[in-house]
Amino acid sequence: MGARLDIVTEGNGHVTPSSAVSAGDAPPGSMLARLRERAAGQRSDRTLDVAIWEGVLIARYRMPPMEDTDRLMAAQARLVGAGDEHASWGTAAVDLMATCCTTLLGQRETGELEDLEVRYSGRLLSLVGLTAPGLDDPQDATASEVIRELFGGNWMAVNVHAAQILGWLQEGGAGLGEASTAP
Repeated sequence: MGARLDIVTEGNGHVTPSSAVSAGDAPPGSMLARLRERAAGQRSDRTLDVAIWEGVLIARYRMPPMEDTDRLMAAQARLVGAGDEHASWGTAAVDLMATCCTTLLGQRETGELEDLEVRYSGRLLSLVGLTAPGLDDPQDATASEVIRELFGGNWMAVNVHAAQILGWLQEGGAGLGEASTAP
């Protein structure tokens, strides 16, 4: 038997359980079926893959948890609305990228993606053979230093990369880039 839905009646506004409408009774293409499809999509684990180095390296991003979202949005608000003279697009971009990144992937010549099981950390620098100036041990690198090295110090490219993530997040994690469902 299907799940029960609660229905608000027009007359009293109270929610009353109904066995007349169950989860399995929506005809394909109906409004109810479309709503259920959308609700299922809201529950899915959506990700965004954004290419670095012409697609040889790919960063995979997810929606951040609410407490991180609040911090990220406050940083954006300082940049856009309040005109905070100490706010930095580069700092906001790095924070967004480091917070939302779940992993980095390498793309084989066959096109197959391999999970490198690393985020923006010193381990990534070691893995790809980069060093951060002034650091004796690449493992000590901050996310900002790692991102700087990956993008060759091109902060404009970092901001463009972060803008792709921000756009995707503002669309609710769908509709931009190459959204996928993570395994």
